[in-house]
Amino acid sequence: MANGAGGSITAFFTIWTEPRATIRRIVDTDPTRNVIALAAIGSAIGALSGQWSKAMNSTTGLSVLWPVWVAVIVAVEAAIGVVSLYIGAAVLRWSGSLLGGVASNIEMRAAIAWSSVPGIAAAIVLLIAVLTGVPVPQSSPGTIPHIDPAFYKVMTVEAVLGIWGFFVGLKCIGEVHRFSAWRAFVATLIPAAIAVVLIAIMLFLFGIVAGHH
Repeated sequence: MANGAGGSITAFFTIWTEPRATIRRIVDTDPTRNVIALAAIGSAIGALSGQWSKAMNSTTGLSVLWPVWVAVIVAVEAAIGVVSLYIGAAVLRWSGSLLGGVASNIEMRAAIAWSSVPGIAAAIVLLIAVLTGVPVPQSSPGTIPHIDPAFYKVMTVEAVLGIWGFFVGLKCIGEVHRFSAWRAFVATLIPAAIAVVLIAIMLFLFGIVAGHH
């Protein structure tokens, strides 16, 4: 086992407090290390939590095929997580390059995957909460979901981990692009701004076409 933070289990801990140094060691040694696994795990755990929560709140008996269904859903969500990683990395590599960033696709995938560690921790916390019987709010049309007091504690932990993960992500993206976290933040806003403009244009054109009928 390597001694550097980028080459051992240590990276899973140092990514929380030293994201720039950690992701730099990772991309300088083996930028593919654990990337696919990290992209799949978070989505898979989230899917498992969702399915287990639905099962606990179900008023009808579970089908004998329920375990198979859950396995399929988890596998599909894991695959979606990997695909999303590749798409997201390509988009952020491009948007970052507009601001002078130099990251490659493989480096950006490493940055996104490793910065998801706090998010994976949040997914694990939620799964543990579900498995230990903490009621997860279930929304339905026309009603406001009841939130159990115990779930507020889970929400607090999720919020803290989410905010922490957001800043870790900016640090990692900034490091592989070799610019500041602030510029990384702008890089993440560029695709969102473009998407909003495109949607607005599509709605405008749709309104024009609909007005002629």
